[in-house]
Amino acid sequence: MVTISASVGQNGRNKQPDVLAIQHALNGIPPAKGGPLPPLKEDGIAGPKTIGAIVKFQRANSGLIVDGRVDAAGPTLACINSLAGGKPPKPGPPPKPAPKFTDQNLYIGGKPAARDIKQDVFGDCYFVATLAAVAFEDPAMIQSAIYYDAKSEQFRVRLYETNGARKYIWVTQAELHDNVRRQGGSYVDNNGKYERIWPCVIETAYAKMHDKNPADGLGQGYKAIISGGWPWDGMMAITGNKGNTIKYKQYPKLGANGSLEVLGARVAAALNSHKSVTLWSVPERDPRNFVEKLFGVKIPQDGLVDNHVYTVLAITRSGTDWNVKVRNPWGTNMGVGEGQDKASAYMTVSLRKLVTTGGLESFQTSK
Repeated sequence: MVTISASVGQNGRNKQPDVLAIQHALNGIPPAKGGPLPPLKEDGIAGPKTIGAIVKFQRANSGLIVDGRVDAAGPTLACINSLAGGKPPKPGPPPKPAPKFTDQNLYIGGKPAARDIKQDVFGDCYFVATLAAVAFEDPAMIQSAIYYDAKSEQFRVRLYETNGARKYIWVTQAELHDNVRRQGGSYVDNNGKYERIWPCVIETAYAKMHDKNPADGLGQGYKAIISGGWPWDGMMAITGNKGNTIKYKQYPKLGANGSLEVLGARVAAALNSHKSVTLWSVPERDPRNFVEKLFGVKIPQDGLVDNHVYTVLAITRSGTDWNVKVRNPWGTNMGVGEGQDKASAYMTVSLRKLVTTGGLESFQTSK
């Protein structure tokens, strides 16, 4: 039976393992019953052919809404499972013991990197995007925050409370495996490889720091951290200081170009000083008049997820504008819904567009 963790297809989350599962299942359905012909390329990308195959399947099977999307608990998935079923698999060998988390598989290449972050179901972009920003500009800070005790097989993690007080949290193997089962902010739950595990270690410690009774599991802690937070919360927890918030400000004497220049120069100065920087995106303003709304003119979009935090990797001048290179902690820019979806986690956006559309709330920099 096919199971997916989130929706696949048109306007879906389109996580690669889920897309692969749907592509494989559809390929196992005869064309006469709605299966694709020719078969789909099983590449984990929800492109036009995959969405088209979902639409074809929905049209071929009565009672399904033709929306080009397969939801995790929806009727399209149930129908796929009813047609893709076959003989039950033969019992395999007993499962292997769960791999161990150790200091030998903390990093790839000897140090943490922004690309190690893969936010899945948790709403803690404010935390994991900041983790990526610190890993990008100051990997030594991440490395110094983690200590592994080989005898107890536990990790000790240094974090900071909201008042700046330093706190050391020990996390166990069981708690780390629990983070993977919950689909936390590392790639372990996506590719099954126990490598570059440091995001899992720190995120687990962050949840444990927010749990009043870790002995009964970390459910309370995860509930506290995954419901959203502010960029300065993540910066405080990781670095011990909220850092600085940089917002666009209109200077009448400088005009629009001069005011934008000030904003871009401040962000550039922070990055040139090797400060960790994140970007907080919000819904764009609606500048349409009555007639434009009447005729369905769309609100201008900046290409970024609304109410989300990105890692800022670079900012470069482009005439009177600035180009901002960001990384989406999702590990992809699919399913954003602003007309610029792509599989890569990296995107370059115009600072002017962010300001004029109203999609930029602020930048957050480490102190």
